[in-house]
Amino acid sequence: MINMTIFRWNFFFMRKYRVAILKLFGAKIDWSCSIDRTSTIIAPWNLTMKEKSSLGEFSLIMCHNEVVIGKKTCIGRDVYLLTGSHNIESNTFELTTGPINIGSCVWVATRSTVGKGVTIGDGAVVAAESNVVKDVEPWTVVGGNPAKFIKKRVIKD
Repeated sequence: MINMTIFRWNFFFMRKYRVAILKLFGAKIDWSCSIDRTSTIIAPWNLTMKEKSSLGEFSLIMCHNEVVIGKKTCIGRDVYLLTGSHNIESNTFELTTGPINIGSCVWVATRSTVGKGVTIGDGAVVAAESNVVKDVEPWTVVGGNPAKFIKKRVIKD
């Protein structure tokens, strides 16, 4: 109810207001983070976001387990971070969960999905519309469904 009302019904530039609401619900989030007003965070008490990270428009974080997002990390538009799934070998189809750890200086591009138990290393890039189901090595670029290694990420200045 909070997400559909006071979290969204504000101006786009009111980032600290949204951070304050998340903090009220137990999120460990730095004041410098940028959370878009159209994003959705389920169970924010399991969310940690470090300095200068951002969560894009219409993104969804399902925090059935711990989600940690490092410093200067960009989670793009329409990205899903899903810590839960179901046991497909069970008659009751019960919920299974696993943490998601995203390092610093990472870019998870538009419409990507990151599944439970995944770690994305520092400096990695997840290409648009990728489905990440396995860990991503630091300073690599991955893409596709399922996401696969494309190349090493090298910064040229």
